[in-house]
Amino acid sequence: MKSAQEYKEDIRKMKPVVYAFGERVEQVVDHPAFTPTLNSIALTYKMAREKENENLMTAKSPFTGKMTNRFLHICQSPDDLIKRGELSKVLTPFHGACIGARCAGTGALNTLYALTYDIDKKYGSDYHQRFIKFLEHVQNEDLVCSGMVTDAKGDRSLAPGQQADQDVYLHVVEAREDGIVVRGAKAHQSGAALAHFNIVIPTTSLSEKEKEFAVAFAIPANAPGIIHISEAPAPNARRLQSKDEMDFGNFQYGVHGSTLVVFDNVFIPKEMVFMCGEWEFAGIMAASFGSFQRLATACCKSGHCDLLYGAAAVAAEYNGCDKMGHIRDKIVEMSFQSALAYGTAIAAGYKARAHASGVYFPDPQLSNAAKLQAVDAVWLASKLATEITGGIICTAPSQKDFDHPDIAEYVNKYFKGKAEVSTEKRVRITRLIEYLVGQGSIIPTESSHGGGPAAVQRLVMRQASNLNYLKGRAIKMAGIKHEQMNP
Repeated sequence: MKSAQEYKEDIRKMKPVVYAFGERVEQVVDHPAFTPTLNSIALTYKMAREKENENLMTAKSPFTGKMTNRFLHICQSPDDLIKRGELSKVLTPFHGACIGARCAGTGALNTLYALTYDIDKKYGSDYHQRFIKFLEHVQNEDLVCSGMVTDAKGDRSLAPGQQADQDVYLHVVEAREDGIVVRGAKAHQSGAALAHFNIVIPTTSLSEKEKEFAVAFAIPANAPGIIHISEAPAPNARRLQSKDEMDFGNFQYGVHGSTLVVFDNVFIPKEMVFMCGEWEFAGIMAASFGSFQRLATACCKSGHCDLLYGAAAVAAEYNGCDKMGHIRDKIVEMSFQSALAYGTAIAAGYKARAHASGVYFPDPQLSNAAKLQAVDAVWLASKLATEITGGIICTAPSQKDFDHPDIAEYVNKYFKGKAEVSTEKRVRITRLIEYLVGQGSIIPTESSHGGGPAAVQRLVMRQASNLNYLKGRAIKMAGIKHEQMNP
């Protein structure tokens, strides 16, 4: 498997077309809006090569016969899904940021493995074998595959085929013997500019009249016609203005690194096309990806909560209030809410169901419940950590203030906590908490929307709730006779 440095050199050589803050980025690996994300992804290479992480971070591929990074593994048992969840839970406290370029790619790979099998079974096509060849390639070369689902969408009240501008949903504009040409965009794509391949699947159900939107494929992130336009949240702007690492809390890893990915008449070779026009599978593909991804996302956010309550506990010690009852209660509550999310996600893996292709998908009700709980846990943990840390979380001085000869003495004197703890240590842990609670990052907001918004999860849970059966049991237990159930 690749080393972290080999991965970084790959992306350096690829030189995808990227824009950030109104300028063309000459070298994405050196840009402050992308280098931290690159470091996070590189961590998945570094840790996978360490003996103590072998069982968690690698798996034997049934396709190549070799060990592969678990982010590229097709889950063939409930245990595979459980380990996928554990992987997110364990990794997040190491980077505290996002490895979406690999994380969502796992969901896309597993979904396509199953759905290409289904499409071939109905139509006699060869998508599944194409996909397996692609899978063998990325496993052999240990490549980063970002999963791309969300379209730009335009008017949310209209279906893809009803949009005033059809390009707000990615679609096929030309079908050729050797492949297809696509146009449109995928939005909010975590780490897409730092991936070897971008894997595209539909974002919603489609009608027969919307066949051109039913497309799935893989394409290098630097393919001609692909343009990455960087996110620009306020914390990223701070990175353009300063290199004082103490001011960022998570200087090495703390950027989400998403882009709007524009496909300006991009050619996709036939061997990289895994769906083209099979509209009735689009919604199934999106839903399958969602259930898979929400297990991983819930475990990731549980890991964020763990890191945050660890940081809050340090801040409490530095402030001299770690023995206070209400502080201890808040930290226990953060741990409790995190464990609920993680436990529900692991249960979703344990209760997984086998697809005819051999891939396992998590229980949809539990995986969606886990994601909902994880989001609540992140927001509550942010609130409680803010209360524990105190007002310094929004008034802390900068590193330049510590270095200024006229005011350094005052900064050190009046921002101090316990006598035996340096002011710098107190400010550093405060900056990390500032980052984790969303004042210096997008973590809580991204937690809400990553893997799909809450309304989608609630819809899936409603569909999976077996409500009519339970209404029937209640009616029978109550002694009510011959009641007709409404769906």
